[in-house]
Amino acid sequence: MLPVTASKVLIVEGVEEDPRMRARAERLRSGIRTGDVRRVTDEELNRIVRDELASRPHHGMADDIRPVVILNRFRLDDPPQEQRRRIDALPALRELKFNGYGGFDWRDSGSPAWRLEHGLVCQPAWQLHSIVGCHFRCAYCNFGHFLNVMMNMEDFVAHLDAYLERCPRQTLFQYDNYTDTVCFEPEYGGAKLLVDYFARRPGKALELYVGKSDHVDFLLDYDHRGHTVCCWSVGASTQSRRFERGSAAMEERIEAMAKCQRAGYAVRVRFSPIVPVRNWREENRRMMELLFARVRPDVVTIETIRFLDYAAMAKSFDLALLDEAFVRAMKEAAGKPFTHGCEVPDDFRRQVYAFFFEELRRLSPDVPVAFCREKRDLWDHFAKEFARRGQTPDDYICNCGPTSAPAMAAQG
Repeated sequence: MLPVTASKVLIVEGVEEDPRMRARAERLRSGIRTGDVRRVTDEELNRIVRDELASRPHHGMADDIRPVVILNRFRLDDPPQEQRRRIDALPALRELKFNGYGGFDWRDSGSPAWRLEHGLVCQPAWQLHSIVGCHFRCAYCNFGHFLNVMMNMEDFVAHLDAYLERCPRQTLFQYDNYTDTVCFEPEYGGAKLLVDYFARRPGKALELYVGKSDHVDFLLDYDHRGHTVCCWSVGASTQSRRFERGSAAMEERIEAMAKCQRAGYAVRVRFSPIVPVRNWREENRRMMELLFARVRPDVVTIETIRFLDYAAMAKSFDLALLDEAFVRAMKEAAGKPFTHGCEVPDDFRRQVYAFFFEELRRLSPDVPVAFCREKRDLWDHFAKEFARRGQTPDDYICNCGPTSAPAMAAQG
């Protein structure tokens, strides 16, 4: 486990009474530095989340954030009446699994109604979640203020047969894009439980979200049988070193990909979020050259940074490190209505995507490429690029699409 310096550790009632949960909590606590460890009731946790975690600003580049670590548990067998009572009585715990509900969750993005409302292309799917919060302090993110970690993973895995019966056509199940889950391993043990489970499931595959980490050595001897995908987000040198604090550098992530590929895992890459720094073309060209010299991903997705307007960007980044044309475009767009959660102007995004497609044609002309949560207009603008790789906005494979399992797992 990558070490964590926390403001406090909160152990939810019921965790220490169960031997397996208690053992998991003790393993994780060995990697958490803090002088404040408390046992909390529902009401106490509700108060702390309300009073201390309601505001979660972007990390920016200088914040020394010490998260609240919550060693929590799934409430998988609460009857509906008890669920309603707790949800009503504990309003601060309704989000981000603080109340212990969920874990096998429906991602509606990409449904016909969602596409019509938002104008974006995505694919709906069931996803697996047992941890919310992050070790890293990316300037553009706010997920480092807490770590909410479920202790009863064996119970969760025991429910998976029933969960998967809900979606017989889905072949790929992503775990866990609320965090870079490998950072908690192998002490947590969730990855091993899920890799083992999906290795025995014909036609099904697990996507393990490695994210921005290179912490993969514990995975290399697992008997995954071709049923686990390892997926990374990777940005070029300045981005990975200056804007993604605590994460592995770009070169280290690529080396971790190569290790996992040698161990038989399918490897997938997200160029996301693309932050246009000064010399972004040269830096991203070098990144892609290094990546494709070391790794053969079976899918690539691309996505520019989003969810930040100019004011938020100026607060989160050292603007001197960013591309002048990008900063100018963002400043000119300031105050104008934006659509679909992306404040980066379309013209600039087209420039970025055109560059990436040019380099991908040169370095890996056959790998499937998809946008991640991008406008239909942008898909249509690059229709020829997608068509040469057998992709359309209505029929494509991507990193976490519900029918995007790698070939070996999809066949059996």
